[in-house]
Amino acid sequence: MALNSQQRQVGKDNFADAVRISRRQLLASSVAVPTAAALYWGYGELEGDPVRVGVIGTGNQGRALIRSMNPDYHKVVAFSDIRPSNQVWARKDLKDKFGTDARNIPLHVDYHDLLADDNVEMVVIALPLHLHSKVTIEALEAGKHVLCEKLMAKTVTECKEMVRAADKTGKKLAIGHQRHYSYLYANCHSIIEQGDIMGDIRHIRAYWHRNQTNMGAPNAVTGKYDSWHPPIPEQDRGVPYDEYGYNSLEELIRWRLSGRTGGGLMVELGSHQLDAVSIFLGKKLPVAVQGTGVTSFFKDGRDVFDHIFLTYEFPEPEKVVVTYSSICTNMFEGYGEQVMGTRATMIVDSEKDAYMFREMRNGARDTRITWAEQRVDAPATDTGSTAIWALAPGIPDTLTSRGYREELEHLAWLIRHPESDQKPRCHGRVALADAVIALVSNLAMDTQQRIVFEPEWFDVESDAAPEKKYAV
Repeated sequence: MALNSQQRQVGKDNFADAVRISRRQLLASSVAVPTAAALYWGYGELEGDPVRVGVIGTGNQGRALIRSMNPDYHKVVAFSDIRPSNQVWARKDLKDKFGTDARNIPLHVDYHDLLADDNVEMVVIALPLHLHSKVTIEALEAGKHVLCEKLMAKTVTECKEMVRAADKTGKKLAIGHQRHYSYLYANCHSIIEQGDIMGDIRHIRAYWHRNQTNMGAPNAVTGKYDSWHPPIPEQDRGVPYDEYGYNSLEELIRWRLSGRTGGGLMVELGSHQLDAVSIFLGKKLPVAVQGTGVTSFFKDGRDVFDHIFLTYEFPEPEKVVVTYSSICTNMFEGYGEQVMGTRATMIVDSEKDAYMFREMRNGARDTRITWAEQRVDAPATDTGSTAIWALAPGIPDTLTSRGYREELEHLAWLIRHPESDQKPRCHGRVALADAVIALVSNLAMDTQQRIVFEPEWFDVESDAAPEKKYAV
């Protein structure tokens, strides 16, 4: 949605007021916590030494997680990657994060050697999707706690096997859906819970639009400008890709473009946004999905869609309809979510800005909403948080946190505080639901039919899985 600067400021102010109405304001400036989100999500300073971490997979996402680590909570003691180019970049990021001592951190090309290292307590897995289940289960069985990147796994069956392995070993398993650690989204949910602020919600529109064409350059169809189609580094040309189960060097490096190793736009991008929708709707699950996926632009041999469009039906009594689109040829809107109520519209833009606009008969977007002052300090609906943060004078604006740091910190804190009854906010059973939605969405597009979600698919104890019923 195109908003001018005045409308953006009005929308931000309206959202800030709504947050103050929906949340208790418990922050004292003297409270000593490592980050705002730490207190918000119910953990504090780490007791004991930093948790000793091994990182398996140091591509773009693995390095992003390294850069998000807090040295007060984490100490990387080993890392693993089969690609020399990734190894070089990982060394740089480790040095930037942990100082000169990082040059002594052991590299294990074979991740099994890392898992055999008794010094490693926690493993961060940022590998291609098709390896998530295998490596996670091996790590759990080796006695390690695990943070695995999203999506949880390639199939629902694999997801369930991961949860069962965590249950059997007693080790903690967290999955990297970081919106579960974003208190921007938590604040959005608290506003939606206050039904008299936004009114009845019947439609949510989510989207992640990118332009991977260099503005329509003549040779863009080859994937030259697509971030999922990176050039092959000279350092990596000697990697024995077949020994690691890849059909070609291109498949190893451009794994997101292969349906065998990745999951396409729904897995890489859409899973984040359906996760956000679930948070907005109080963790409700959809009842059905239908959609269209096309490869309408790129001619580089990829077998995943470059444009996807989906519609989700959520259950009674609200009957909310959610639409999702992800395209690769236009980035005008960027990415975000629009929650549409009978009284107001909430817009979340790029995980960092939130706006609210009152419904007006003339469609105006530049009107400040005046809230009843006596409601500002009223008790809020209990959201399960140990403390509530809001935008107010004297409160740090840390809403730009995207949750990477918090998901890493929280798991480390849980490892050092075994007496806590907390679980990772995105533990295996939560992530299973996220995976079911994303994977069934792909099946709906592949089979070109409306698919009704079956409750057994979300049940770890059941062997039922959508891929067994809808084989492609």
